[in-house]
Amino acid sequence: MQGEGTSRMSQTPRRTASSHNIKAHTSTHVFEIDDYSQKKETNVGEFIRSSTFTVGGFDWSIHFYPNGIDENSKDDIIVFLELMSSDVKLRAHYNIQFIGEDDGAKKDSMISWYSTGGMHLFKSKGGEYRPRHMGYLMRDSLEEEFVKNNHLTIQCDLTVIRLYSLSENRVPITEIPVPPSDIKVHFGKLLEDKKGADVTFVVGCQTFDAHKAILAARSPVFMEELYGLTTRDIGAGPMTVENMNPLVFRDLLHFIYTDTLAFMCDPQGVDYCVRIIYLLVAANRYAMDRLKLMCEDILTKMLNKEAAGTTLDIAQSHSLHKLKEDCIEFMASQCERDVVQACTLLKRSCPSFVTAVLTRKEKLELVNKDAVIILK
Repeated sequence: MQGEGTSRMSQTPRRTASSHNIKAHTSTHVFEIDDYSQKKETNVGEFIRSSTFTVGGFDWSIHFYPNGIDENSKDDIIVFLELMSSDVKLRAHYNIQFIGEDDGAKKDSMISWYSTGGMHLFKSKGGEYRPRHMGYLMRDSLEEEFVKNNHLTIQCDLTVIRLYSLSENRVPITEIPVPPSDIKVHFGKLLEDKKGADVTFVVGCQTFDAHKAILAARSPVFMEELYGLTTRDIGAGPMTVENMNPLVFRDLLHFIYTDTLAFMCDPQGVDYCVRIIYLLVAANRYAMDRLKLMCEDILTKMLNKEAAGTTLDIAQSHSLHKLKEDCIEFMASQCERDVVQACTLLKRSCPSFVTAVLTRKEKLELVNKDAVIILK
């Protein structure tokens, strides 16, 4: 009897389940077109394209035709959306609007032919969706109502539909929660407590105790200074660091021990920018490439008309080629008046860069005349 019961139990059908989910991803992209009067001087069928933006895990861009797509629409403007991702076919719903200002208040006007008809089928780049019944907007009407101060704003509200198929659902295995790595906390504590420190640095009027092995592991320059063939007897006394601010050396040590920046609380302040610049110089001095790239990236994102010239000078002085190119690109992308002002300042501090900025400006204008413009 026991065997019979066991046999029946083994024949009981196993019950499983699966699910099929649909999820909508919605986002808004605003396409700003400056110097509209210049940008519209394109040939029929040529377009201006927005930067690429991501919705639902896929890349998209907006195409704006100032003079239509053919001779029949040369007095009209046309806007449509393009799916930039490769090997993709999906459905999405979108609205495209021109945004204007009326007596200081925002005024929206929806281009209805881009938002009717429910979901649209999009294919990969090269097979972009165009409405079967494409509507036109007279260019004169657009410019009269929406072009203000030689500026046009286009807004795209996009909803991407994604299908998620989940395989057979099983009883999940209970996982033991593992906390994130706290190694930087322990190394930071080691620096703070100074236990086991075996080297002392004098920077200005301040002293810093540290651990030779940690410094050498993080910087090839420290490796040579502390363990190289020409290394003096470290026990003879503290090592003097010339031409460095004590605060900068403290920030450098903090990064060496924790792999983080010590002053992320006010990333918009002037002092923050100055400290990043000095830390970048220190990172270059001690061949700490990761820290150098982090500082370059932060400075690039903080570029403005006032700081671009100074940042360019620093980039040149310390052979920071990527940052130098970013500065030149930023300065050349400004309007004509700002480019002239920047070149005037560069003639005093970095005269060799004036030609580079003007050359880059000319290339941008040539791209504009070809009407294949990617606005960044």
